[in-house]
Formats: sequence, C-alpha cells, structure tokens
Amino acid sequence: MRLLVLGGGGFLGFHVAAEALRAGHDVTVASRSGEAPLDGVEALAVDRYGDLSPLEGRTFDAALDTFSDADAVGRAAELLSGAVGAYGYVSGMSVYHPDGPAVPRAGDPVRREGEAADDDPLQERSLAKLAAEDALGVFDGPVSVLRVGIMVGPRDPSDRFTWWPVRLARALAGEASRTVLAPGDPSRAVQYSDARDIAAFAVHALASGHDGTFDTVGPGRAQPLAAVLDACLEAVGGRPGDVTWAWAGEDALRTALRDVEEEARPLWFPEDQIPQDAIDSSAALAAGLRFRPALDTARDVLAWHRERGAPELAAGFDATREAELVDRCATGTAPTG
Repeated sequence: MRLLVLGGGGFLGFHVAAEALRAGHDVTVASRSGEAPLDGVEALAVDRYGDLSPLEGRTFDAALDTFSDADAVGRAAELLSGAVGAYGYVSGMSVYHPDGPAVPRAGDPVRREGEAADDDPLQERSLAKLAAEDALGVFDGPVSVLRVGIMVGPRDPSDRFTWWPVRLARALAGEASRTVLAPGDPSRAVQYSDARDIAAFAVHALASGHDGTFDTVGPGRAQPLAAVLDACLEAVGGRPGDVTWAWAGEDALRTALRDVEEEARPLWFPEDQIPQDAIDSSAALAAGLRFRPALDTARDVLAWHRERGAPELAAGFDATREAELVDRCATGTAPTG
C-alpha cells in the first residue's frame, strides 16, 4: 500500500508512519516542515492553509488525516478524491453529546452548536472535529473515521501516563518518597489507548478499505486503576508493597487542583471533561483493533523517557506539592495488588 500521512512528525502521525513501514508499506508524509520523521519515509512540504501543490498529480492507495480544521480537511479530501483509494480521519470521542448514553457508540447523538454549558471545555474542539468529519463528504471513496480518546505511549507530549512509571522508578531508586499519591478509588475502571495500537488499526483499516465510523477507545472498562498502577510498578522492577499508595478522594483532589489544568495532571486524576462512563469500541475490535497490556506501555514509555534524556515532565507535581496533596486529600493508605 502507498500511504499518505497528512502530518507525520508528531505523536499519532509518527506512529502511523512507523507502523506502516513495519508492515511493508510505502509511506509519504505531508507536513509544514517537509521533514521525514523516519528513515525510508518520503516527505513533502505542504501548508494545509495554503499551498497543496506538492500533492497535485500524486496517487496513493490511502491517506490518513488528523487535522481539526474543517476547511483544510475538505480541501485535502477534494484534491485527493480520485487520486487516493481510501481516506482515514482521526476524530475524537468527545464529539458525543454529554447528555447522551452513558456508553455511546457510532450513530448515537453528537454535540450541536449552542447546546453545551458555558464552562464545557470540549465543545469548541468537538464541533471542529464534527465539521471536519462532515467535510469528508466530498471524497469519492471509502472513508474510515476513527474516534479516539486519551492516547498514551512513547512520544506522548502530555506525559500524563509517563508520570507514573517515572515517578515509581524514582521512588525505587531512592530519589523520591515511596508514599505515592493515587487518585480516587483503586477499583475505578479506566479507559485509555496506546497510540501505537490506534496506529496499527488505522493502517489495517486503510489497507482493508474499511468504510464507516469506529470508536477506538480501550482497553475497556474492566481494568481498574489499581491494576494499571500495579503494571507501572512492575514495569520499573517493583513489586506489590514496594510503595505505599495514598488514595485520595476525588472531590478533595478536584478542589485542591483548581490551579492545575486537567491536561497537566497525571492520569487518572478527576477527569471532569469526560462525561461518559465508557465508549463502546466493539465495532473496531471486530474489525481488528487490539490493545497491548498496560505493562508493555509502561515499560516502553519509561525507556523512551530515558532515551530522550529524562527531561522534566510536562505533567505532575514536585515532591513538595505531592506531599501537601497527600496530607490534604488522602483518605487512607492501601496497597494495590
């Protein structure tokens, strides 16, 4: 397959290009910089708001787009119509209406203009994604829309998952306290996705010519937070009992963290932006989506963090702030496992 990735140097786009190369496909990335993110990838300098001429006259078997601007997505889809066999678009689970089903699936109500609360931080971004989905109507071939949720893994710029294995590794190395703040209820189920799993499904869906909307949020609601944190501890060489988890009430954390944007908090501190209980990804699972264990993600994230020189994390707290939160918010201590 000859695959065009519209934007391939960041997070998900990079992993799509890498996965496609591993699968033996030819990969071209189109980005403003025109720089190839990996050896063996062709790079084109393309301005999504301006000059698309490097794409003119080119043909591909499939294209993947992650842009949120409807006009830009529509221009690219129209230009590539007839020159690309299948089109994939990465949208988000936040497009579902906050007053809809607790566990929505494709086809359930989505957000609409003027229907959100004044303090809803997802409304504008979600409407942009929905408009981009609609703009794909100009494309004359199969279109697969992947609605993603919280993505983690190597190259994640938010560091929200990365915080956990890094924090635990520091504790075991004697560089930080072995009393670790943990959010909420240890039995609380969590839902996130390794971006590499989303990338693998995107490549598979495009190669297979899938058409339709797929929710790609996992690994399902059966995995409790305690199990994910245990996996992070195991990933750094620890065992149950090597740290003490200071479980904190979510209401107390919500109050104490008013000055910290949600995107700067480690997962899974109170996720007020997510109104749904879960997302039904059964259609994507039936079509080939697979999720790797949390242990693998944690190991790989820690290795990537060290390879990049172990910089200061974009998410999380310093030791003083974490200790204050433990004192103010902890409801008790309990080991996981």
